[in-house]
Amino acid sequence: MTAFLHFYQKERKLEKSKILRYAVITTLIVFCYEYLLVDPIAMQLGVGGLNKGFSNSDNIDVLSALVLALILEELFSRGFLSGKRKHFGFIFIQPIIGMVIFKEYWWVFMGIGLAFLVWVIHEQNKKPDDVYLSTPLFYTSFVFTTLFFTILHLGNVESSSLALDWTFTFAGILPGAIFFGWVRYQEGLGYSMLAHAVFNTLTITLNEILYL
Repeated sequence: MTAFLHFYQKERKLEKSKILRYAVITTLIVFCYEYLLVDPIAMQLGVGGLNKGFSNSDNIDVLSALVLALILEELFSRGFLSGKRKHFGFIFIQPIIGMVIFKEYWWVFMGIGLAFLVWVIHEQNKKPDDVYLSTPLFYTSFVFTTLFFTILHLGNVESSSLALDWTFTFAGILPGAIFFGWVRYQEGLGYSMLAHAVFNTLTITLNEILYL
């Protein structure tokens, strides 16, 4: 279990058989958590948006959920998560997106972007020959991108309360965000896109069977 939680391993990544086993187990755990805990509580509180299926979505929505959006989400949200400096530039796309979407908080995202820029430049000057990000910078950027990915899905939740919107966005999206980040680091961007596609397909299919 320690290896599963240890995102930053440099070249000591897990074997593919272990990654697949952990991925299957994690997917089962997350889906049990979603459908046995989060969804029942959401329904009791009148929160919607987490139970969308194929029948109440048009072809563009389905195509976006299963192909277009997840490719862009993985590229922009987790493109840098190799642990290497040469890929770190992808993280700066997120503060820019944040400034555009959350205009009233543009200064927050600009500050975050500048902080990461100063940090990585400092590391480059301190250890110019080091291929990898330092462990603190990697973990900090992992946490940021996971939270940012979750917040971008705030509009998926439908309720009469902003507090409920935030609560169920984090409850419903955060576990998957952590999982995709782990898959991306262990096996690469293509595998995180595949995991994301499988995850979305299973979610929409189960929603169709259970709720619609």
